Amino acid sequence: MLEKLIQMIEGNAERMAEELKGMLLGNPETSSYQVLADITLYKDIFGIYSHLGYWLLRDVEKAEVRTYYSETGRKLSAMGFPLHEVVQAQAATKRHIWDSISDAGIMRTAKDLDSAVDLITFLNRFFDMATYYVTLGYCEALGLQGESGSETWNAPEVSTR
Repeated sequence: MLEKLIQMIEGNAERMAEELKGMLLGNPETSSYQVLADITLYKDIFGIYSHLGYWLLRDVEKAEVRTYYSETGRKLSAMGFPLHEVVQAQAATKRHIWDSISDAGIMRTAKDLDSAVDLITFLNRFFDMATYYVTLGYCEALGLQGESGSETWNAPEVSTR
């Protein structure tokens, strides 16, 4: 059933990408995304949805997730996107996947619900890692984090006057 849920998402990737694109563009909490060309935003979302099984089920190397999402974070930082909007977009993507499955009404039995719990576990693990790496890349672009992930930022000195 888990594979069936993922196939449902991948099979509806075009529609779902359009939906999420509209949600991100219409949400004041992600208003910076309005500077992206519609096709660019759509392709980024479609890429995630259409390859969800690859990201979730094939035990993708951590290095591959790090590379993709760190680069995304660096790119969005360079474009001036606020970090909180980048994180909100990640959360909206995960929530949209779950809402789409819930709305499909295909979880009818205890076994279906068990598979849905498995999926949400995979989604949480993946998006937690993706959010960490997009934040790391964002901070690297600002010079707040070294390439190795070691912290290089020092808090400003506080005046004691």
